[in-house]
Amino acid sequence: MTAKTMWDRLAGKRVCFGHQSVGADMMNELSALGDGRLDIVESCDPEDFQRPVFAHFRVGENRDPQSKCRAFAQVIDNGVGAQVDIALFKFCYVDITAGTDVDELFQTYQGIMNSLSHRYPKVGFFHVTVPLRQVGDGWLGWLREKSGRFDQERDNQIRRHLFNQKLRSAYGTSGRLFDLAKEEATYPDGRSACFRHRGEAVPNLVSAYTDDGGHLNRQAAKDIAGRLLACLSAVD
Repeated sequence: MTAKTMWDRLAGKRVCFGHQSVGADMMNELSALGDGRLDIVESCDPEDFQRPVFAHFRVGENRDPQSKCRAFAQVIDNGVGAQVDIALFKFCYVDITAGTDVDELFQTYQGIMNSLSHRYPKVGFFHVTVPLRQVGDGWLGWLREKSGRFDQERDNQIRRHLFNQKLRSAYGTSGRLFDLAKEEATYPDGRSACFRHRGEAVPNLVSAYTDDGGHLNRQAAKDIAGRLLACLSAVD
C-alpha cells in the first residue's frame, strides 16, 4: 500500500483510540505525520464522530488496568460505538507488573472486547500489545540470571511479555493486532532487543528509542505512530 493510499483510507474513517502516556507520545507526533490530512482531536464525545476523525482520549487510570477496560467499554456504550469505524485502547507498562495476575487480566480484557464486538459488529476493534521499558542487561543481568535473583523491573517486563504473548496467540492472525511491544523491541536494522530469562528471550525496549527508560522519544514515537496508522489502514 502506498503512503497516499494509506492516508486516503484513513482520512475517511472515524477512529477512537484510548491511551495514556506512551499513546500520548505517539499522538503528539501524529499531527506532523498527517500534515493536515487527518482531523485529529482529543475527545470521546459521540458528537465528534459525526464526521471522519481520528479521536483519542485518556482511558482509565494508570496502574489500574481493570479501570481501563471499564472506561473503554463505557465510552463505546455511551454512543461512540454507534458512530465509529475503528476502536482500540492500550494498556501502559505501569499497568502490568510482577504482581499482576496475567490470566485474570486477560480474561477480563477478552471478555469485554468480545462483548463489545458482539454488540457493535460494524466496528473494527483492534488490539495493542503492552509497551515495554528499557531493562538493563549485560554482565550484571547475566549474573542475576545465574544467581536466581532478578530486579523488580526485569520481573515486571517478564509479566508484560506473558500478557503480550496471550494477545498474540488470540489476535495475531486476525489482522487487528498492532504489536507495539515488538516495534519497541526491534532495532532499525531488524535485530531484536531482549534479555534472557530461563533460556527464553524477553523483549526489551531499544535504548535509543527512549530518553527516560519508558516513554518514546520524538523520533521513535513518530516512526511507531506511522506503523500504527499503516496497521489501521490495512483492514477494511
